[in-house]
Amino acid sequence: MRPLKFPLTDFFKVSSKIEVPHPRAIDRKRLEYIRLYAPVKVDVPNARLIERDALRYLFKDHPKPRRNDRELVKRDLPEPSVLEKNVLSPETPGSINFPPFKITPELEKKANQRIAQYPADQSRSAVLPLLHEVQHHFGFISPESIDWVADKLNIAPIKVVEVVTFYPGFRQKAPGKLHFRVCRTLSCAMGGSYELMARLCEITGIDRSGADGQKDPISVSPCGNYSVEYAECLASCGTAPVCLVNDDFHEGLTPDKAKDLIAQYNG
Repeated sequence: MRPLKFPLTDFFKVSSKIEVPHPRAIDRKRLEYIRLYAPVKVDVPNARLIERDALRYLFKDHPKPRRNDRELVKRDLPEPSVLEKNVLSPETPGSINFPPFKITPELEKKANQRIAQYPADQSRSAVLPLLHEVQHHFGFISPESIDWVADKLNIAPIKVVEVVTFYPGFRQKAPGKLHFRVCRTLSCAMGGSYELMARLCEITGIDRSGADGQKDPISVSPCGNYSVEYAECLASCGTAPVCLVNDDFHEGLTPDKAKDLIAQYNG
């Protein structure tokens, strides 16, 4: 018996490396051969061989996607949220009465005076005074003014939006030149404030059919000179109904006095 040319231990040595062909190295032609000539043949239609005429027949009564009415698609979009409507500050006829927001030296001076009234670490407390300054000069709180207030106080704009949308005294769209705020709480309602509101709208031509007391309370006349909204308790229940015209307070305003009230400011 001839001796082995290599040790027997090497014969049984198993390599830890297993050679596995890479998927990309598979012979595509051989796969095609197996598919065509396998003993069990499954008839699966090729996607490229689908009969186009049959598809046309199935969808002949349905419009193609490119023919969809774009206006119908727009109407199906979700309505913007209350916050989005407020932040957008939609245009109203009353916009003609107020200048667009602009940072002026006078506004900067007043803002700095307001901020200086608070400790340096509590400058955020000046958000209310700054918003009052903005509304006094420009009629309402616009998105640009919100960014300006946030920048002055070094806070996020959403913090300013939270204040604007919380207090009903801040307006997010332009009112009319004369803005009527009619109290509608119990004493004023019993005294005729709802009838007063109806009379004011009748005289000024304001349509309040789409008004929402919480989400969009202000209604503006087509001419932009008048606007109305309901207010919650103007703190004069004994002289109801009461109303604010801009910053002027009026008591005992029965519906028959509405015409004289408007004439008082137009005269």
